[in-house]
Amino acid sequence: MISGFTIILEDKILYCSNDQKYNAFEIILFVEKFLRSINPKNTWRLKKICLKGQEIGRERIIVHHIVTPANQNLFFCIIGDFTVGSQESYKLLNEFVDKVNFQYSTPDELKFASEEPVFYNVLNLITAYLKSKYSTTIEEEIIDNDKGYFFETRVLYAGISAQGLPIISQLYDVSLLKNLEKERTKENIELFSSDLSAKLATISMNTQIRANTKIKEIHIGDTNGNSSERVILFGEINGYSLDFIASGDFYKNKEIFKYLKSKLSLENTFTTEFSGDLRPFQHLGPYMSNIIKEFN
Repeated sequence: MISGFTIILEDKILYCSNDQKYNAFEIILFVEKFLRSINPKNTWRLKKICLKGQEIGRERIIVHHIVTPANQNLFFCIIGDFTVGSQESYKLLNEFVDKVNFQYSTPDELKFASEEPVFYNVLNLITAYLKSKYSTTIEEEIIDNDKGYFFETRVLYAGISAQGLPIISQLYDVSLLKNLEKERTKENIELFSSDLSAKLATISMNTQIRANTKIKEIHIGDTNGNSSERVILFGEINGYSLDFIASGDFYKNKEIFKYLKSKLSLENTFTTEFSGDLRPFQHLGPYMSNIIKEFN
């Protein structure tokens, strides 16, 4: 089912077809700030965000992410309970982008038009037409999810936090520091890892507070000559947050994440509420690294 459409330019939602999904689309704003902070060269493109909540079940926000000539982030998004691997949903998104661009050919024109009352009328006609056109084809689509592993898989980062506070933050690929043009010193790696953990925890908490749902996956592409996608996975172990970043084949990365989570779930450390004392968790750093080494 198609639940809503939105257009976002930088930190402003220009259009949202469904007020009930406004808070869910705000997640794009949280993720956009995160991407800018760790990828200042702006080569990463947001592709998809997966959510899971008690009330909404599973939903996916599919994103067409454009960086404008003025280096602004422009997002065209649709949200719904789309099946994994749905091609019709991407056809819908692409046609949404084309029809809006036909009416408003530049980001400046789009932004200016969004301040006029007629803007919502035009966009509502477009989205109503697209929803009517694609609702049946998306529901009846036959999905072929080929789980063959085509890309080299590599774990880049894994961390554990509680109440937004980093407990364990391990960086397994220091190439992420290239984006920040920092030396690969031990101090810089530790600072980067801790900051990364805090930012991921902020995204997770904001999603819970604003949209009353949990974020499960963030899918990112790279325009810097790298065909391999990156994925951020979020999990929970007895109230503790497990964050995981990897590149390569999504299905393989998800298997690694599930395996890591299952192994950590056996640790007695997670049976008690976090008190602020990091000492009971110190052994988890090397333990987690040994698990990751099995795959890296």
